[in-house]
Amino acid sequence: MTLEDSHAIFHIGAPKCGSSALQAAWSAEPDRPSRAGLRLRYIGAVRVGGKLMPLRGRAVRRAAALSPYGYVSMPDPGREVAAKSLGDFVLREIARARRRGYIPFFSNEGWIRRPEFFTRLLSDLGHPPVTVLAFLRPPLTWMNAAFWQWGVWSRPRFDDWLSSRRVPFSFGGDLAAWARIPNVGLQVAPAKQDVVTFADALLGTLGNAIGPCHSTGSAAQFGFLLRNRRFRPDSHRAEIEFVLQRQMANGPTLRRAWAIAPHHVETLQRLAQSHRRELKRVLPNVQAEGIFDDPLWTAPYPYHPEIERGPAPLDDLDELRAFAGRLLSKPLSEGAELGALDASIAERLGVLLREDRFHRWRTALLRAPRDQTPRPRSFTLRGDPGSSS
Repeated sequence: MTLEDSHAIFHIGAPKCGSSALQAAWSAEPDRPSRAGLRLRYIGAVRVGGKLMPLRGRAVRRAAALSPYGYVSMPDPGREVAAKSLGDFVLREIARARRRGYIPFFSNEGWIRRPEFFTRLLSDLGHPPVTVLAFLRPPLTWMNAAFWQWGVWSRPRFDDWLSSRRVPFSFGGDLAAWARIPNVGLQVAPAKQDVVTFADALLGTLGNAIGPCHSTGSAAQFGFLLRNRRFRPDSHRAEIEFVLQRQMANGPTLRRAWAIAPHHVETLQRLAQSHRRELKRVLPNVQAEGIFDDPLWTAPYPYHPEIERGPAPLDDLDELRAFAGRLLSKPLSEGAELGALDASIAERLGVLLREDRFHRWRTALLRAPRDQTPRPRSFTLRGDPGSSS
């Protein structure tokens, strides 16, 4: 099956594997011709009065400009929207695209876990040919990123989260189920590369380069947010992290949030080997070789130094002073203590949130390119040669 045969393109994740960057890039340029002469159109959705309404073209760009996340995507069936509502929406959009001569591009990083939903959906359509795009990273780095994204907000200890049934690395089995759906052209690639560039190469489209949109932040940042939960109330409200990444200038090197200790490695390596066997069974050799070229699927190198250091402390005053100093754009006294630092950071974040909201509205209403908004790059963080999302 070729892209020319596809009735739709589904980007299904995985989460923490470059999804935010891909969604931001396509939200900025949702209508693209391919080198083969095809028209591709990125589709978003918004709930209005209990119904899903489509976002296309200029509406995608404007909604992305207004969003604190910087992109639009599709909802997840069951968790964010009723499965039937989403199914009917996708069916209508594919039918519309067929009538108007373009290929719709849908994206949600949680869809990798929904093969049963898409089996039913595509069966209702008579199993048309579709392209399915997924990115993966090894369990060791993925579990660290996932813990800071979701786990720490309900289970502050990594051991508790790892031993619970909420640990969500199930992608080997998920992709095996996707591969069994008739007429699905499954393309799986490693997330350590630039996922935006890879997708453009696969789809034959040209887009502007975009940096990471939601990489794992520093231990100092997470320590502050855990002590001040009004800025990050739960696992699903990560707006503040996107705002910080947009607004914070380059500064001193801070240690990235890290939760994995030496005694976790054996468990994570068993998980890696189990999923590696499953993926090698269902993926074409060339895709499997590309994914498993990353040595972290077989050994924890090059993370040995970080693992041996152990989890990053969340209340290191030197790190917190460096974080606060860059956020406040001024040096802080070495005598500044935790409570005073938190208070100064909280006050500054309130200002940054208001400024970010103003810039987003200005961008959306005046149609100014988003990159005209002052948006310095985020901190350089120690200890993560892996990818971001």
